[in-house]
Order: sequence, then structure tokens, then C-alpha cells
Amino acid sequence: MVTANSVHEGANDLVARFAERYGFREDELLNTLAQTAFRQQNGSVPTREQMLSLLAVADCYGLNPFIKQIYGLSDRRGGVLPVISVDGWLLIMNSNPESDGIEFNYPDELIQFDEDMKPCHPWAECTVYRKDRTHAIRVREYLDELYRPAVIKNGKKFPGPWQTCPKRMLRHKSQIQAIRIAYGLSGLFEPDEAERILETQLGEPVPDLREAESKPVEPDSVKERDKPQSVSSEPDVLDEALAEMSGELLPEKDVISDEVPEPSDLEPQVLSFIDQIVDRAKGTGAFTAAQGFAQERFKDDGNALNYCLFRLDEAQAASAAPAA
Repeated sequence: MVTANSVHEGANDLVARFAERYGFREDELLNTLAQTAFRQQNGSVPTREQMLSLLAVADCYGLNPFIKQIYGLSDRRGGVLPVISVDGWLLIMNSNPESDGIEFNYPDELIQFDEDMKPCHPWAECTVYRKDRTHAIRVREYLDELYRPAVIKNGKKFPGPWQTCPKRMLRHKSQIQAIRIAYGLSGLFEPDEAERILETQLGEPVPDLREAESKPVEPDSVKERDKPQSVSSEPDVLDEALAEMSGELLPEKDVISDEVPEPSDLEPQVLSFIDQIVDRAKGTGAFTAAQGFAQERFKDDGNALNYCLFRLDEAQAASAAPAA
């Protein structure tokens, strides 16, 4: 029979194991994780229950939270999504004694969905081999089901890894799904997948590009003069490092402007709806998802879009500011 005391003792044992493993005192381990590895993007600190949940997953798969092999995103229901980085998925695979290698396959064709992205294969296939299986596990992931357009804020585009490193992102997707199936992993999420779940909770439909018109591109046909001006000029090494996180957006650049959007021309119901979007974003910390939702909702109303993005910027800055 499970009692409150047995649950409490189990939690204490879990904390004690991690404290010993990483050289912390038990009383400082959770506080250190809350302020570093498990701290949310909006600066909020997860609850003790959420951190214990993440530690239980990390303990089960031998993941190190201090090097971001695992972290968490709080959802709107008070729970937490255990997010595993690409390095974490590879560790799980390579730690299994039955692991016997992995390989990738791509078509020669390259396509583009918009002017911001670099040419990419329409699909990537990952094959995982296990010593105890007669047949390999092969998974193919399609770009049109995964691609995420660049974020637009205050009328300016901020390209992310899906624009700058789409081949790498697509490879990560196929690799993670193949590992998940090959080793029977459930209840774990990769970063891009977790953000989509939060977007759904905010009410934003995930873009469906299967009906979109794609633009085939010959590998040698993309010239310097044809590159869109909005593509990020960040160094490739930064793009690749961000892509290794498998889904996180490039750091947003400051938009310097003396013009503050005026809400005076907006209808009261529109202002009320914007208030709801901002409140939801503040409550969940999913500001990127809220910005995407605003872009879709107000795509035909520039004034409302700019005002909503301005409010979200203010709220995100306030949430990240240290408490006085």
C-alpha cells in the first residue's frame, strides 16, 4: 500500500541520489536546479513537484539536467513537459546495450516553402539498428509536416533554425522519432514538439503546409543576390548550436523604435481579446507561441497585430526582470 510517508521517503531518496551524483548538499540541489537548469524561459521557477517529476525522468534514463540533456516546460494545467535535447536522445540510445548503430537517408531533391528558408530535402529517413532485432527500425519524417515559418515581430522577421538549418532540423526529427520507436520511449518530448503542445493549449493552430505550394530549387541555383534580406546574419556556428537544441528560436534582436503602437483605433472587443492573449502568455511563459497566435489571428489587421506584439514584448520583459 502506497502511503504519504512512502511517497515522501521516495522523493527524498531521489533528491539524495542526485545530490550525491553531482556533489550538492540535498538542501541546495533543488534550489540550484530551479535557478538554472529547470528555470523557465519567462524567468519563473518550477514547483517542487514539477522538479521532482523531471528528476524522476532524468533518473530513469540517466540524463544530466545540468548540461541540458533534460529540462522542463510548464503547461497551462500546472504540469510539466519533460523535454529531452538531441544529446539526451542519443545518450538514451547509446546507453542501451542492444544499440547497434544508426544511419540516415535523404532524396536528392531540394525544396523551399518560403523565401526565408535555405533549400532542404522534402524528407529525411533514419534507420536504427538493434542487436536483438531481426529487422531495423526505419522512420521517415516529412518537411511539410514540420516546417515552422519565421517569427514576425513589429513587422520584422526573426528567422530561426527552420530557416537557417532546415536539413539539420529535419534530420533531428527523424532521428528522435526513430529512437523513440526503437526503444519504446513514451512521455518524453523534444523541444520543437513541446512548443507545439503549448501552442495548442494557447489555441493556436499548428501551421499545415501539406497543401502549400512548394518551390523546387536546384542545389546550385541559390545565389548570393537571391538571398532575402530578412535572413539572419548570425554566424553559422550559432545557427548550428541553436539547431542542436532542436527547435529553439534564434535569439530575438532588439527592435529599436520610438513609435509606440496606439490602440485608439481598435474595437473594445479586440482590446479585450489582446488582454486575454497577454494574460495567457504571462501565465504559461509561452510568449513565442502567443506571438505566433497573434500573427495568425491579426494577419489582416496591422494595427492590432503591432499593438498585441508590443504588449507581449512588454509582458515578456517584465517577467524576465529580477524582482525588486
